[in-house]
Amino acid sequence: MNFEWSDIQLGDFLELKRGYDLPHKDRKEGDYKVISSSGPSGFHSEGKVKGPGVVTGRYGTIGKVFYSERDFWPLNTTLYVKDFKGNHPEFVYYFLKTLDFLQYSDKAAVPGVNRNHLHTAWVKVPESTKVQEGIAKFLSDLDKKRTLNTQINQTLEQMAQALFKSWFVDFDPVIDNALEAGNPIPEPLAERAAHRQAMWAAGSEKAPARLPAETRRLFPDSFEENEVLGWVPVGWKAGKLSQLAALDTTSINPGKEPGKEFEHYSIPAFDSSQRPSFDAGESIKSGKYKVDAKAILVSKLNPGTQRVWWVSPCDKEAAICSTEFMPFVPKDGESRAFIYFLLKSDLVQNEILNSVTGTTGSRQRAQPKKVAVADVLLPNSEAMRAFSEYVEPMKDKQVKNIEQSVNLAQLRDTLLPKLLSGELQLPEAEAGVEAALEVEPA
Repeated sequence: MNFEWSDIQLGDFLELKRGYDLPHKDRKEGDYKVISSSGPSGFHSEGKVKGPGVVTGRYGTIGKVFYSERDFWPLNTTLYVKDFKGNHPEFVYYFLKTLDFLQYSDKAAVPGVNRNHLHTAWVKVPESTKVQEGIAKFLSDLDKKRTLNTQINQTLEQMAQALFKSWFVDFDPVIDNALEAGNPIPEPLAERAAHRQAMWAAGSEKAPARLPAETRRLFPDSFEENEVLGWVPVGWKAGKLSQLAALDTTSINPGKEPGKEFEHYSIPAFDSSQRPSFDAGESIKSGKYKVDAKAILVSKLNPGTQRVWWVSPCDKEAAICSTEFMPFVPKDGESRAFIYFLLKSDLVQNEILNSVTGTTGSRQRAQPKKVAVADVLLPNSEAMRAFSEYVEPMKDKQVKNIEQSVNLAQLRDTLLPKLLSGELQLPEAEAGVEAALEVEPA
């Protein structure tokens, strides 16, 4: 394979062109992505540019680069690659991610990338499209693995949340036990019970699966009415969240502990498949909350939107978090997995909403002390423990996938400029990734 690289001007490597106007009032329902300077921003019935294509910001957000396999509509705040000049489109995508676009922006109050200036930039690129294709595939495989990890984590989260709802919201195991024992079903649950019974009687392939008998024995076989929560399984009580988990707002000031390494959790743009972000910046010098190794973090911001995180073990001396979190630590013997999904449940999320102070928007904050005494259902410990045994391995798998994705992103960001400048050859990069990922997530 030819590894020769050439120094040429960017305009000889590709041609960039300004995107096209498309006001919201003119957009029609369709399947073609509309791409702005900050990324995909909706869909339209028509694609203005044939895919595959590459887009970057011209005004607004500068420096981000986007790839579209299908036809798309680049907005007028963007530049798109009109002519790849025979080069591999996905390689061009990764290559443009290494450019410092701000060097070629106008010195105006609202800076914008000057396409003509950008075309004059001197760049180093591989002459062979086979080399370009190999580099693009290598980098794309890293990104696809990260995407797959995210999809797996989302599936695991949905499965665990569905199990929580079935056991502790819809009370399916209790309904099944009551039906088997011939006990009455409360009116609010009668329709669900009748549906389950009918599906089993019909032998439907879509009939809900019954739990193993040994698991169902952990659940009651009848219901009683609770004045706080309505109809609940016999023996299950209404209680406070604080009976299961302690709100731990112990303050710590990392700035007064020089030389000590802290893992710092800060509120990210929410993605339930990811962990709170790590930030080693100046903010860790100010007062924070300590984070217990078994903590569950709940955001005070954007209340009612299930912004809840499962803390994973860190390799620092201690962990701290932004004071925009509410750290809850399970009490001894309580199921961490149960408490995590309880915090995400409608019951607690509504309590979080009811605790809000401040006006609309960014000033709204949930009040931790009010959330801590939210009314919750307290099942028997055996049922919570069984739930934990099902779900904890899923959470462990999610943590491993997240850690692998973080490592892959760091590897990609380290290797990307070296690969695309010719400093590092593809076989060397592949060997480095194999060595770094010798141990796959279980």
